[in-house]
Amino acid sequence: MKKNILIAVCFLALTIASFAQSGYGTELTGNIVIPIGKNAEYFNIGFGGLVGFYYDVAENFRMALVLGYLRSSVNEDKVNSLYASGGQNANITGGVGVIPALISLRLISPGPGMRLYGLLEGGLYSYSTSFSGTYGSGAPVNESEFRSEPGIAFGGGVLFPLNKELSLDVNIRYHWVNDSEYINYEGSSVANSRLLTFGVGVNWFFALPQQ
Repeated sequence: MKKNILIAVCFLALTIASFAQSGYGTELTGNIVIPIGKNAEYFNIGFGGLVGFYYDVAENFRMALVLGYLRSSVNEDKVNSLYASGGQNANITGGVGVIPALISLRLISPGPGMRLYGLLEGGLYSYSTSFSGTYGSGAPVNESEFRSEPGIAFGGGVLFPLNKELSLDVNIRYHWVNDSEYINYEGSSVANSRLLTFGVGVNWFFALPQQ
């Protein structure tokens, strides 16, 4: 089912790209990252940024490529309590970095003035995990991994025009990623696959010359 959704998103994006574009631009947002999936209590609120490159197929339809980096550190008190539950001492630190690469499809309300939009995105989330410390009587913990998982995001936002080319962009995304196990040590694992991101940034628009 998840593969079918991603294939459909990619096919629609390629179909849209075959039509003439009325404008293009870039976007840059800073994000607050809130883990909300299973084991969310083992992670702290994180931060990151997203950059997008888009084409306006029509006044109310936009296609974009979205890239970025999001990071959340572990809640050391919670993680160490988990691994110390068997009577052992634990001192583990680290975090998870996420690099999303997404195709984004958006419906935008007509201008001029403030514009609302909804979005649906699909692609790959590449994870870089790094955990270190000690366990028990001082046994070293040193786990790191890099891998990619399929995922989708949906949400929406508001564009507040500052001038003809520049807008303030405020948005929210719900990210659903294939279940990802970040730590598996001494029979206990910590995983999370749901994120909320709140973004504030700027959006540059450049109209294409009329034929």
